[in-house]
Amino acid sequence: MKTPPLGAGLLALLVTLTGCAGLRGGVDGASAGVYRLPYEDGTRVRVTRDHRTHQPPDRLDLVGAEARTHRIVAAARGIVRYVVDEFSVRQDSRTARTCDNNYIWVEHPNGEWTKYSHVRQDSARGRARLQPGEMIEAGRYLGDEGEVGCASGRHLHFEVAVPRDRGDPIVRAGGFIKGRNLVPRFCVPGEVLVAGTVHVAGPCEE
Repeated sequence: MKTPPLGAGLLALLVTLTGCAGLRGGVDGASAGVYRLPYEDGTRVRVTRDHRTHQPPDRLDLVGAEARTHRIVAAARGIVRYVVDEFSVRQDSRTARTCDNNYIWVEHPNGEWTKYSHVRQDSARGRARLQPGEMIEAGRYLGDEGEVGCASGRHLHFEVAVPRDRGDPIVRAGGFIKGRNLVPRFCVPGEVLVAGTVHVAGPCEE
């Protein structure tokens, strides 16, 4: 007897569970922290590149699913360490000498840092009034999704990392971490995001 084909929903669930195998519970490679999706509550967020398909790996590319301006928010409570949002041009990563990305780095109490990259010019320091050294809560507005720097269209580049040296944690041009990237875990079913899936942003349950 032939086995009936899997429905789209069941297939997506199996892909998600497969992608999460071995990454839960603090296994090497996954973040210790569990973060909220870094978009305003109620936003439908599509995963365009996950920790396996992104180059370099262990980072994510996310995009708001609706054709409108999407607000980026803090994935967890922490201290703002860097805010760069003076650039306005989208660049070709194959030809650009340097990637003039706009980005925000936030340091969290667990020692992990989160990065939010390609934000629109003047949305972080201007509209969000974000300042380095500011203590912020999860869900705090950080800026707007954009396509500034070496970006393949409008999206948010998100990563979780641990710097080797807190006194010298990043390369300021582009905001690249001097340390180790981790596979981000989120308070969504399965915890680890998979390319092609869509999730609705909201706060994590206490």
